[in-house]
Amino acid sequence: MTEYEIQCLKESIDKTVDLEISDGERLVAKVLFVLCDEEYDEHELIYQVVTSSQRESYSNLENAGGHVLDFDKIASVRPLS
Repeated sequence: MTEYEIQCLKESIDKTVDLEISDGERLVAKVLFVLCDEEYDEHELIYQVVTSSQRESYSNLENAGGHVLDFDKIASVRPLS
């Protein structure tokens, strides 16, 4: 991920973004929390799935809690208005 995309995630808490995952999944996600801890080399996105191209991976989107995704698995981020 680029610095711009990381900043986009940080600015999108409680908003939705379009994500492309390195395995080819495309999803719209509500950003819940962004962890960027350089000291412990932890970089994670905590999000709630709104829609996904792999819907079968999520049993019940309406009642789903947060999911965790390492930055290295994110291919691209695009803010949604």
